[in-house]
Amino acid sequence: MHPLPRKLLTAYSCLAAIYFISSLDINAAANSLPAISRSLNAGTSITWAGASYLMGQTAFQPLYGRLSDIIGRKPLLLACIGFLILGDVLCGFAQSAPQLYAWRALSGVGGGGISSLVQITVSDLVSLRDRGKYQGLLSGAIGLGSSAGPFLAAAMLARGKAGGGGQQEGWRWIFWVPPMLAAACAGAMWVALPLKKVEGGWREKVGKIDWVGLGAAVVGVLFVLIPINSGGSTWPWNSALIISMLVIGGASLVLFVIVEKRFAVLPMIPPRLFGQRSTTVIYLQSALYNCVWQVDMYFLPVYFQDVRGFAPLQSATLIMPLLLLQSVAGVLSGPLMTKLTRYGPVLYAGMALWLLGASMKLLFSRTTPLGLYVTTLVIEGTGIGFVLQPALVALQALSQPHDRAVATSTRNLLRALGSVVGVALATAVQFAVMRAALPADLPESLKTQVLDGSWSAAEAEEGGGVWVDGILEAKMKGVRAVFIMLVPMMAVCLLG
Repeated sequence: MHPLPRKLLTAYSCLAAIYFISSLDINAAANSLPAISRSLNAGTSITWAGASYLMGQTAFQPLYGRLSDIIGRKPLLLACIGFLILGDVLCGFAQSAPQLYAWRALSGVGGGGISSLVQITVSDLVSLRDRGKYQGLLSGAIGLGSSAGPFLAAAMLARGKAGGGGQQEGWRWIFWVPPMLAAACAGAMWVALPLKKVEGGWREKVGKIDWVGLGAAVVGVLFVLIPINSGGSTWPWNSALIISMLVIGGASLVLFVIVEKRFAVLPMIPPRLFGQRSTTVIYLQSALYNCVWQVDMYFLPVYFQDVRGFAPLQSATLIMPLLLLQSVAGVLSGPLMTKLTRYGPVLYAGMALWLLGASMKLLFSRTTPLGLYVTTLVIEGTGIGFVLQPALVALQALSQPHDRAVATSTRNLLRALGSVVGVALATAVQFAVMRAALPADLPESLKTQVLDGSWSAAEAEEGGGVWVDGILEAKMKGVRAVFIMLVPMMAVCLLG
C-alpha cells in the first residue's frame, strides 16, 4: 500500500470516521426501538422508525453521484453530514411517533449521501492499485460502528434509568451522541479534505441537474416503497390508497427511465451503466446480498430476544462475532486482492462463505448451543467482509472514470432498495408463518398480544403461562421461514 501524504491521510481518516458514525447511528437507533415505542406510545408502528430512514436513504440515492460531479464531492458530503446531524438532533426532541419518523427520514437522506460520497471520494483520493486496500479499511469502520451501536444504546438507556427518567427518556441521547461526533468530524473534514474544483458558476451547475428525472425518481421510489412496507398491516392491500400509490409510483419510475434514456443531458443513472453483463451482474448481486444483510441485522435480534429470551445486551454480544469478522475480513480483503491482482477469487470466496453461514442458520432452534452461534456467525461475517467492499472495487474497476460516481451511487441505490424490500418481505413472511403456527385453541386475547408484539414470554411465565411453549414454537417457525428465504438469494449471488 503506497502511503498517502499526511493531509490526505487525515482526510481519509475523517472519511472512515464519518462512515463509523453513520453506522453507529443506524445500529444504536435500531436497538432502542422498544424504549422509544413505550415513550412515544408508538405501538407496532415503531417499525416505521427504521423504514422511514431506509426510504430517505433510498429516495435520493440516484442524485448523489451525478450531483457530486456537478457541484463537487466536498460540499455535497458536508451537506449530507448536516442533514444527518439535523435529523438526529430533531429525533431526540421528538414528542410523537410521526415526528420521529419524519426526522428519521431526514437522517436517512444524510446517511445515504454519506455512504455513497465516502466511497466516491476515496476512489478519487487513491489509485486503482491501492483502492481495494483503502476501501477495505472502510469496511472495518462499518463493522466497528455496527458493533458499537447496540452498546451505545444500552449505555444511554441505562443512563436514563439511573438518572431517574427511566429508559423512556434515555433513548433521546442515542440520537444526540452521533451528531456531536459528526460535527467534530465535519470540522476536520472542512480543513483536510481536498476540494476538487468544478468548472462553471452556480447558475450553470443548477441548470445541469436533471430536475425532472430527480422528481420522478423520488416520487417513484417513495410511492412504491410506502405501500410495500404498509400494505397488509397499516392498510389493506386492496385499499384505494395502496393501489393508487403503486400505480403512481410505477408510472413515475417509467417516466424516470424515459427521461434518463432520451432527454436528460446529464442523466443520474445513464443507461450505459447496464451495457456490460459484468457490471449488470454486480448491480443485481448488490441488491440481493444487501437484502440478506439487512434482514440478518433485523431478524437476528428478533430471534435472540423473542425466541431465545436473551436481554438486548446479550443479543448484541451474540451478534458481535458476525460484525467483528465482517470488519476484519473487510480490512484483509484489500491486501488479498492486491496480492492476487484479481478481485474475483476474494469476492466469490466471500459469497460461498456467506451462503454457508446463511445455510447454517437453518440449524438454529430454541435450544441451539452457543458454539453453533459463534461458528455460524464467524463464517457468515467473514463472507460478508469479503463481499461488500471487493464488490465496490470490482464495479469501479469495470466503470469508466467519468462514470465512477454515478456507478457507485447506482449500486448504493440498488443496495438500499434491496434492504427496504427485503425487510418488508421478510416481515410479511415471518408474520404469516407465525400466525399460521399459533396453537388453534389459543385465546383470542393472547393471540392479539402475540401478533401486535406486546406479548412477553418472561411475563407470561411469571403468571404460570401454559401457552408459552406453543407461542415460542410459532415464533421460531416464523424466524426459520425468514432464514430459509435468504439461502436461495445468496445462492443466486454465487451463481452470478
